[in-house]
Amino acid sequence: MRRGVIDIGTNSVKLLVADVRSAEISPHLETSRQTRLGQGLYDAGQLQPGPIRATVAAVSELLDLAKRHDCNDTRIITTSAVREATNAGELLDTLGQPATVLSGDAEARLAFDGVRSCPRLAKRPALVVDVGGGSTEFVVGDADGMRHHESLPLGSVRLMECHTVSDPPTTGERQAVRDSIKTCLAGGALVELRGHLGALGPPPVTLVGTGGMASLFAKMELADDGYDRDRMEAVQLPLAQVTALRERLWDLPLAKRRTIIGLPSNRADVALFGSLIYEQLMRELGFAALRISTRGLRFGALQS
Repeated sequence: MRRGVIDIGTNSVKLLVADVRSAEISPHLETSRQTRLGQGLYDAGQLQPGPIRATVAAVSELLDLAKRHDCNDTRIITTSAVREATNAGELLDTLGQPATVLSGDAEARLAFDGVRSCPRLAKRPALVVDVGGGSTEFVVGDADGMRHHESLPLGSVRLMECHTVSDPPTTGERQAVRDSIKTCLAGGALVELRGHLGALGPPPVTLVGTGGMASLFAKMELADDGYDRDRMEAVQLPLAQVTALRERLWDLPLAKRRTIIGLPSNRADVALFGSLIYEQLMRELGFAALRISTRGLRFGALQS
């Protein structure tokens, strides 16, 4: 059966159309539109009129695109920006289509299920991490299923909205962003995560990154502007290489970042912050490498 899902995120609206047969998902079409729905949200607590209009237009366009690809069953889901905004109804009422506002727990579960749709990762003990625009989801699980999940208000757009940086950023500005990440990770959530990771036992736990920033890491590492899923999912980045990619982003001015192969020019600003989140959480949790998955939330939503 051909099914679709539209994911309204903090930074962009994404469409996945796939043929779904039992637990097997065969992607047919994947595309996105950047709408920056979270712009201004963390100052005002509300979605702003411009991003709302852009998001509604993007959803309408992507619904039409799905239909042109013989998909008449498209689900709409929304994540942290919509669940946090006090005026979320303004967006939801204007969409003209039913949309599910995912809780942080539901978002984490679907990301885990999506990663597990890849046979190579289906049975490994893993910590699945999805660094989004407004939140980061953490899921601990193994062959028996999900054991623990957390959703933290830590995202690349959220950090960008809260920290004004120079071009290129200064060392002090980078440290201020890192300190914000440390503060968010310093609560009880990380203590619980460590406990559940320790309880998994052998074989070693794999750190799996999914979502937009993880895919950007893979594309930058491969120096590939395309989207070769098999090559991207073969990428495993040692911590030293994650640090090198992060340093490359933070050392360059925006105009130079926009020329990096594998990094879309419209993500060259927000990628700064997502890269630092991944580097810091690897250091905090003691992971030596990051495995990339191109499957996550939308794949999980197609299975649910």
